[in-house]
Amino acid sequence: MTEQLGLKERINRFIKGIMEVEGVSACVLSSRDGILMGKAFPDNISVPSFAAMSATLLASAEAAASIAHVHPPQKIVATGQGTSMMVISAGERTLVAAILKEDADQEEIYASLTEIAREIAEVL
Repeated sequence: MTEQLGLKERINRFIKGIMEVEGVSACVLSSRDGILMGKAFPDNISVPSFAAMSATLLASAEAAASIAHVHPPQKIVATGQGTSMMVISAGERTLVAAILKEDADQEEIYASLTEIAREIAEVL
């Protein structure tokens, strides 16, 4: 039986899949212009601001690559004390931003998120 899911249900399913990736502690799915679409984040965080800044981070890195005449980045990783943040494109209209645990395997997370991002790009 084919199940037709609404947009909200699809986004929630993608968020659940992202959170099931080992090493991811929080995430957002947003438009490339920073509009929050879905989240799994603690309540005390300004998630719309996080989504907007993640979009800015990705757009800035892509613009810098263009100016330097190099391929655009496949991922952006910002590392701080005890944690990292990874932002990847999920097609022309969306992105995934994830907070990673301190001991997370970034390459495995990137591989898993890339698979989810491909599906997002096809569906949204």
